[in-house]
Amino acid sequence: MEKLEKVDILVIHHSEREEDSAEFIRERHLKRGFEDIGYHYLIDEKGNLFFGRSIEFCGAHVYGHNTNSLGICLMGNFDKKNPSKIQMNKLVLFIKDLLKKYNLSPEKVLGHREFKGVTKSCPGKFVNMEELRRKLLN
Repeated sequence: MEKLEKVDILVIHHSEREEDSAEFIRERHLKRGFEDIGYHYLIDEKGNLFFGRSIEFCGAHVYGHNTNSLGICLMGNFDKKNPSKIQMNKLVLFIKDLLKKYNLSPEKVLGHREFKGVTKSCPGKFVNMEELRRKLLN
């Protein structure tokens, strides 16, 4: 796997499945030919944080931007329902820590759908990225 040299962007995803686990996502990614799970971090509906691919290595989560980003996956399908409040609270707190660690601004937090050429709704139509970035300012 290629080494991750710098982090300029934090990318938010959803697993697009109503019931999921970090291990099941890893298995799916391995079956697709990935060297490991594509995301660096995952957060379930109860607010539990799981570690995915080591931050030493580039992820496999957003085409053309894996060499300078970390991938954070919210487990669930947020085209069908809202993420849980505890899940979103954990995401905000965790991202705030990452912003400090990497000296980034909230504008560097993007949903997968916000990248040029992406036609998916990821991280789901019920995840408002503008609202998320506003919460990161407080």
